[in-house]
This record gives sequence, C-alpha cells and structure tokens, in this order.
Amino acid sequence: MTFILRADSITKTFAKEKVINGITLEIEENTFSVLLGPSGSGKSTLLNILSGLLTPSLGTVCHRGKDITALSEEKLAEWKRSFTGNIFQNYLLLNNLNVRENIEIGINKGRDALDFRQLTEILEIDHLLDKFPAHLSGGQQQRVAIARAVIKKPDILFCDEATGSLDEANSKKVVSLLRSLQRAFGITVLFVTHNLQIAETADRIITIKDGRIYKDRYQEDPIQPEEMVWGSI
Repeated sequence: MTFILRADSITKTFAKEKVINGITLEIEENTFSVLLGPSGSGKSTLLNILSGLLTPSLGTVCHRGKDITALSEEKLAEWKRSFTGNIFQNYLLLNNLNVRENIEIGINKGRDALDFRQLTEILEIDHLLDKFPAHLSGGQQQRVAIARAVIKKPDILFCDEATGSLDEANSKKVVSLLRSLQRAFGITVLFVTHNLQIAETADRIITIKDGRIYKDRYQEDPIQPEEMVWGSI
C-alpha cells in the first residue's frame, strides 16, 4: 500500500486554543477517505493543513515523502497548483465566465490535463458548456467546480463540506460523481463532512473529536451513494 500523504504530530493553535492536538495520519493513494466530525471538531482545520492552505503550529506534512511544511511560499504555491485540487461548500465560480471557461482556468499549463470531454461527460455537464453560473442550479455549479478542480489531474482532491449547500438528491449525485472520478482517474479524495451517511460511502472514516483522531475505521464494503439515508451526527 502506497501512502500519498503523511501528517506527523500536527498541532494548530489559534489565540492560545489548540484546534488540532498532535494528529499523526497517513492517507493511502487512490482512496476515498472521510474526515468526519461535528462543527468545531477541527476537521476542516486539519484538511486545510493537509492541503497547504494553513501552516501547522507544530509538526510536518509530507506528500510522497516531500515535506511541504518546509517549502517557501513560492514553492508551496507551485506544489498546490501541481498536485492538489480543492472543492468548497461555496462554488466560487467566476460569474463573467461560462462553464467551459470556468473549467479551463483550472488547467495547469505545465502539466498534462485530463481529457476535457471525458471529464464533462462523467460529470454530466457537457451540455452546459456555454451557460453562465447564474443560469445553473446549485448542483450543476458544484459539478463545474469539481471539473475545475480535477481538470489538472491532481494527486489529491480536498473537499471541504462539498455538499453542504446542496439538497439530498444533489448531494448523493455529487458523492457518486466524486467516486466515479476517483476510480476513473486514480485521484485520492479526502472529504470533510458532518454527515454520517456520506461517511459510510467512503473506504475509510476518520472521526475527529476535540482536535484529535477519535476513531479510524476502514470499510471493505462501503454503501453506494444512492443507498444513503439522510442524516448527520
């Protein structure tokens, strides 16, 4: 088993309050893992540290053995452009660009991109390419945001409450599509949620409580997204 990401003794302190308290964690390549926990548990802070958006107060994060916490600001930005994709609760699309243009700005010109047509067909947005964000539903906008994040073929896709603004049907659709992308392109997915049913679709559920890993469970037979019964912890 190949570990794509390792966090070693990660601590994060804000205004003298420890939000993350000594977490050590390894993420396997080409897996779908969930960071599960209630609001305030530290799961989003941990995700932001793993993705390079936040610097830990103590500890290190390594990607394929390379310590990203030791990188300069310029080198860290280059690492994020090359190897990571991010999906947030808010879609963050550019309203003056159509769907095709919003996706294309995610391409890293120094690296091979995924096949545009294949990606938009998997995400079922190939018929929307000339539309602008204002003319799309929330679920459609999130699928465009996913396409923008993965078009550059990242090693790791970081999803922070990516279904938080969506209804049940669209949430199931987004989780199902993320699973399809993970399998089709070998992208490692790390998904933050408070929703226990979403967590049950993952290969691994890492429960965060009070800034620590409370439980860490692997699943040989996760449920299918369409089998989710809506609920949260």
